[in-house]
Amino acid sequence: MDVTFSTEQRDLQQVLRDVLAREDDAQLWKRLTAELGLAGISVPEEVGGAGGSTIELGIVVGELGRVLAPVPFLQTMVAGTVLARSAAGRDTGLLPDLADGRLVGGLASPGTTPPVAARTDEGLRIDGVLDHVVDGPRLDVVLTPVTVDGTAVLAAVRRDADRAETTTLPTLDQSRPLARIALHGAQATEVGDAADVARAHDLLLAAVAVESAAAARSCLDMTVEHLKVRVQFGAPIGSFQALQHRCADLAVLVEAATSTAWYALWAVGSDDEPRGGSVTAPLAKVYAAQAFRRVAGEMIQLHGGIGFTWEHPAHRYFKRATSTGLLFGGRSWARGLVSERAGLGLWATGPRDRSSDRASSR
Repeated sequence: MDVTFSTEQRDLQQVLRDVLAREDDAQLWKRLTAELGLAGISVPEEVGGAGGSTIELGIVVGELGRVLAPVPFLQTMVAGTVLARSAAGRDTGLLPDLADGRLVGGLASPGTTPPVAARTDEGLRIDGVLDHVVDGPRLDVVLTPVTVDGTAVLAAVRRDADRAETTTLPTLDQSRPLARIALHGAQATEVGDAADVARAHDLLLAAVAVESAAAARSCLDMTVEHLKVRVQFGAPIGSFQALQHRCADLAVLVEAATSTAWYALWAVGSDDEPRGGSVTAPLAKVYAAQAFRRVAGEMIQLHGGIGFTWEHPAHRYFKRATSTGLLFGGRSWARGLVSERAGLGLWATGPRDRSSDRASSR
């Protein structure tokens, strides 16, 4: 694995930072999709994308996560990438519209119980509830695993389809809306098999890990800058050894989360690691989300009184970190999945003894 960005990848990162520094939220989606064409960054050129790899996808996700950009980019890019890698997904006609941002797509959370579907002459008919769908109120197309005759397949359903009902849910993080989508015999299209279901979830979890690590680094950078300029007792508080030690510990944590997240994303997208991503993706999501929450909490504390105010962005990062830890399958679910895929047999994916959760959080 090459851990350095190429010149082109560094240029992409810098362009994104320039755009995010000056563009307001209302125009950001149009700027990123219609003008820069980033929604299809990892979709092959022959189906309307830019032909990049999951590394380019990670660069975009990381930069948007760094500023908590309130756009459904993570979901749309992952959905497009998943469809592009699936033989059935390429034939749906959705890819060109997803790649240029005319359609907003996303995945249902992997921790939910898959709905049941039946095959008909027109495709699939789905019955079930998709709960806590990230960016659900914004999505045009939702990809979800469904069970057909006891077999898992990946299906695409239009959110505005007949017999599909969307309910916007209250959420701690206002920059990332959630929805419950009830499907009562809604028409859907089969876009992948069981392998595509697993690949979709792995890519989503790895991308969330990269996003969380980038947001954690942003929290640390803002905190260090504050410690350099905040003066107490005639000196910048960053010169106090106790605070330096706390920041050093956070820096080590952020570096570990970043390395773990990027390795997982590389493994999911690499032909050289066909099984590596299945274990590292859920592991990276849990680790990066936990690191993000710790750094965001320390950011509030180390900023002092201003860190607790509504005007300072610290609370936005803490909300995102807290919600991310619970979304896309929580910690216990992810650990159970890692155990199952690694053949360890240590945890079940269902409810566990709460004492083990308390011990693991110390």
